[in-house]
Amino acid sequence: MILMVKPNKLIVYMSDFGVQDPYVGIVHGVIERLSSGKVKVIDLTHEIKAFSILSGAYILYTSYKWFPPGTVFLAVVDPGVGTERKAVAVETTNYFFVGPDNGLLWPSIAEDGVMRAHSIENSDVFLKPVSASFHGRDVFAPAATLLALGVDITTLGPKVDPNKLVKLELKQSCKEEGTITAKVVHVDRFGNVALGLEETCYKTLCSSEGVIVDAGDQSVEAKCMRVFSLAKPGELVFYVNSLGFPELAVNLGSAAELLGIHVGDQVTIKPRTG
Repeated sequence: MILMVKPNKLIVYMSDFGVQDPYVGIVHGVIERLSSGKVKVIDLTHEIKAFSILSGAYILYTSYKWFPPGTVFLAVVDPGVGTERKAVAVETTNYFFVGPDNGLLWPSIAEDGVMRAHSIENSDVFLKPVSASFHGRDVFAPAATLLALGVDITTLGPKVDPNKLVKLELKQSCKEEGTITAKVVHVDRFGNVALGLEETCYKTLCSSEGVIVDAGDQSVEAKCMRVFSLAKPGELVFYVNSLGFPELAVNLGSAAELLGIHVGDQVTIKPRTG
């Protein structure tokens, strides 16, 4: 018999809605209304780069495991809202995830282990009338609230084969020393540039005291250090960030501005020789 995780009446809410508009507050209102105040909501962030499924996947993946088992993650970065993309709810070994099936959830659910996945299609779950462009309010928030209150995931809609969910890979490995091309998966408010690499890539690439970073038409040396604050102000550093990803940072500055790069761009990194 497989023991299913028990919901703990906590929703962690993440989106690219920002805080200028009322969207975040409205979703809070829906959860409060449907749960009669029985569900607690923690805002993870609503400042994900607009439309960036990649950055959203990174934030969710690097955050979910810090919350208690039974937490429901309501994740909305949904540039395909109103199209044929599925709305899904996934139960993993320790958590629940609700959001669009566009790759946003994949790194997290794959790591924690998918137990059950269901398409959110039961119209009794939805707030009506259902908007074509605000599924965060009308579809995802009600589904997440029901899960947090202990309603079984099967109530939300038909079963989905986990292997048919949209996949998104955040990390690539570096098996041998040499040049590696890496995707920028996130840029934080300090301009630190997280790269889609396995943590072990840091050791592989830092066979000397530094690496050469090629970004666009620039070629810049970055020092390999334990933390960026050990460098001189303005110096580019290659290190492993607190979330386990190799990252480029400038001490008291912005690596993203220095290199002229954004989420989704690629950089080439190779060990410095000589």
